[in-house]
Formats: sequence, structure tokens, C-alpha cells
Amino acid sequence: MRIYLDTFVFMDLLSDNPEFAKKALGYLEKIKSGENRGCISAALFTELAFHIKRRKGAEKASEIIYYIQSLPNLEIIPLTSEIAQAAGLLRSKLIKYQKKFTYFDCIHLATAIGEKCDVFVTGDRGFRDVADIKVEIY
Repeated sequence: MRIYLDTFVFMDLLSDNPEFAKKALGYLEKIKSGENRGCISAALFTELAFHIKRRKGAEKASEIIYYIQSLPNLEIIPLTSEIAQAAGLLRSKLIKYQKKFTYFDCIHLATAIGEKCDVFVTGDRGFRDVADIKVEIY
């Protein structure tokens, strides 16, 4: 199974909430073990670097990003013009939902859909109404 990991998964790994961290780690362990193949957008590093630097400093952000880049069975998909266009169209479609989908949210969704991932994994409950891909909210 190919699973797309939203930025939320990595943020939960670093959170002070042990319940969310444990759930997020479970997905990462399945990828590291080869049970599942993982997929992320290169855009994830933009979000992650920003949030980690604010909370833990630039050096820690670099360490964590290096760690993610070295994970086995995790494919990092570059942000292409096709994905960017699909994300914009997707955002215009999702604007009707209660959640305010950001451009980053839509880049992640468009990447997962374009890469034909089996499931989009997130801790963000705002994704519950997305019908374009199977969403698993932990």
C-alpha cells in the first residue's frame, strides 16, 4: 500500500502529545519496515522547517529534515507545475468546505492524488470531507 503522509504526521511526531506522537510513529514504522511505501511532497519541508525552527531552532530543523530525507521506502515528490496547477484547481473546489484549505493542504492532496496513493494520512480532522482520495485521520 502506498500512503501519503501529511505534514501533520511529522508535526505530531514532534509534539508534546504522546497519544498523537504514538499514532504518527506507527505510520512511520510501517514505512520504515517496508510494510507500506510512503510518499510526501517536497513542499512538506517548507512547512516543517518553518514550524520546527520556531519551536526548536534552525539546527534541529535541519537534523529532522535530513532524517526524513534518509528514511527508507519514503519517496519525496518534487513540486511540479502540473501539481501546482492541480492544487489550485483543487483549492477552488474545496473552498465550499468548512475547513479553510491552504495552498499547502491542496499541494499535499494534489500530490497524493497525482501519485495514485492509496490513502492520505493526517491528524487534521478538517480533511474528513475530502472525497477525491481515501483519507485516514488518526
